[in-house]
Amino acid sequence: MPPRRKEPSPTEADSGSEVDLRLDYQYTPSASIPQAMESIDKWKSKRSEIQKSIEKDFIGRLSAIRNEMKARFEDESQKMSDHNKEQLRRLVAALKKRLECEQKISERIDSLRDDCAHIAMLVDAVYAGRKEAATQSAKASGSDQPKN
Repeated sequence: MPPRRKEPSPTEADSGSEVDLRLDYQYTPSASIPQAMESIDKWKSKRSEIQKSIEKDFIGRLSAIRNEMKARFEDESQKMSDHNKEQLRRLVAALKKRLECEQKISERIDSLRDDCAHIAMLVDAVYAGRKEAATQSAKASGSDQPKN
């Protein structure tokens, strides 16, 4: 079953056609005008005070938000700066370690080059000595053989 419709209230259903307009065309200004002006001035001043209060609150909240944003920005900037400094420090340490390794490799290569030159000199000396020994041996064996 569908729900029942709500009955409209008399003010919702009233089209305004039954309103009796009784305007007083014989209105004469009375002594209440100065009182009304005072009341208007009082409400204007009260409204002005409220507006000033609202403006003061707005400016206060706005400055608080600005200060909070500024503090957050400074905090984030400091964190970013610290992070970048740490990365730079680690990079410098890695570069120093790399240079040390390259220096050790260079020293090892120089040492191996010197060792190779020394071995080459020894091989040449052995080769020259054996050549000399072979030559002397050939001369000695050639002189020992009888001539026909």
